[in-house]
Amino acid sequence: MRGLITGLAVAMTLGIVACRGKPDLADVYVQQGRWGEAARLYREHLAQNPDDQLALRSLAALECYRLGQLEECAKTAEHLLSLMPIDSDGVAAVAYARTLLAERATRKNDTAQVRVEMMKIGEAYFKAGYWEYMRENFQRSERFLRKAVLVDPNRVDAYLRLGILFWNKHQTDSSLAWFARAERVAPMNEDALVNQIVVLWQANRIEEAKAVLNRLNLVRAQLYPDSSFASPVDTSLPPLSLDFRGDVIEQKKHLITF
Repeated sequence: MRGLITGLAVAMTLGIVACRGKPDLADVYVQQGRWGEAARLYREHLAQNPDDQLALRSLAALECYRLGQLEECAKTAEHLLSLMPIDSDGVAAVAYARTLLAERATRKNDTAQVRVEMMKIGEAYFKAGYWEYMRENFQRSERFLRKAVLVDPNRVDAYLRLGILFWNKHQTDSSLAWFARAERVAPMNEDALVNQIVVLWQANRIEEAKAVLNRLNLVRAQLYPDSSFASPVDTSLPPLSLDFRGDVIEQKKHLITF
């Protein structure tokens, strides 16, 4: 083993080793428990190859679980997720590091920083859930989205996407429940209202749909006082249709934004 390390080190010094020379040597150091030296090599490699996902994953694991460098771990893992949002190791590293950072902020009575940390965890879960859905990994998508709203109960976009996910599974009541939660968190959010109307209308629950439509009209009157959107929406519209991967769901250009 010592000969292998010496050989790699000499090769890197002479510039004759392949581009993964430093990560390879770092991997050896990790096996020997030389975590600080391994982290240094990963960082030197990433300075020249900032989007090397394997090196980012390895460095984040060291920073989180071996060196206790929580801020550095979170930043490394978040860069990894910017390249590959569904990387489960990256999501786990962000959640681990930022949970401990939130606990540290709690001990300092820094509620604002606690909120920041939890929002960043929610963001990681949400993006993973979004992209898992687009890859049609629906169970993983649901799991990530549920985690997003658990750590960040104000995550309106996650409620909306859970509602659409359950609508797509033909679970009308569950879909409506998620949209209703989105409305409770953000009463002025048009998507939360429009989506309820679509689901209710397609379920032939017309009176309930009209009740939500009345709330939508009140919201639009406040949002667009000088716009045609302020006018009441025609309640005699034909049955609405929803294209899950699209946006337009009826004649007035209400959007679902998924």
